[in-house]
Amino acid sequence: MSTLSEFMERVGRRVKAPAKSREPSSSRGPVVVLKGWRKGMNKGGVTLCLRQHGASLRDSFDATNKTLEDEPVTVALKRGVNLSAVKQELRDLGAVVD
Repeated sequence: MSTLSEFMERVGRRVKAPAKSREPSSSRGPVVVLKGWRKGMNKGGVTLCLRQHGASLRDSFDATNKTLEDEPVTVALKRGVNLSAVKQELRDLGAVVD
């Protein structure tokens, strides 16, 4: 029976190759522009809405925070979403949408 260090020396460490990032798509999906917010905006709801319609967690979170700082933000959504329905949902949550 060998010790752990002997085993590791003999077998060697298996290192996973780092994941490769995907190439950005040349075709863009629909985008929504958040221009501001109204008093009582549901911050979590806006972030969740953007997530549900294809934005990454980072993009959704950053967009919501920038909106609260009165910076206009453009967020890319997945293809095939009903853009007018998404905009209405965001308005209902208190975001000012273009």
